[in-house]
Amino acid sequence: MSKRVAFAFVFTFAAVSAHADFNALVSVVSSTRGMHRIWTPGISLVRFGVRIVHPAGVHDFQIAVFEGDGNIDLKRVMRGTPETPMVRTHDNRTGETAVIWARPLSTDLIEMLLVAHDPNDQTVVLRAVIDGEMLAREISDPRHVAPALSRRGAD
Repeated sequence: MSKRVAFAFVFTFAAVSAHADFNALVSVVSSTRGMHRIWTPGISLVRFGVRIVHPAGVHDFQIAVFEGDGNIDLKRVMRGTPETPMVRTHDNRTGETAVIWARPLSTDLIEMLLVAHDPNDQTVVLRAVIDGEMLAREISDPRHVAPALSRRGAD
């Protein structure tokens, strides 16, 4: 019986810590002067449906949308999570910023965190738990690579 209790405790602690980074990023963005969170109606129903159906390998997601004329501090965003980001971009001309973190949750699930900021529009914080095998299959599928390359050549 004590093994079950210990397993339940460890599982609960792991689940809470996985959500902690999303909440930390949301608090960093919301504490930025001039930014306020936009209410997104129906998102909890969509999230419930995603947890049941798992469309295209997505097992869970959380999203927070902000608007305002605030300019987020990239260094504060980076301190919001302990991991090093996988992708970090910043456009000096427009001020647009995107930061992506990815880490394994289990043998086949990957958690991705995204912060996308446009000073003239909205800021989005997204957390998605996706199936790693499905992602690898989609990336390696030549049907997805060919259209992307043809669009790139047209630019």
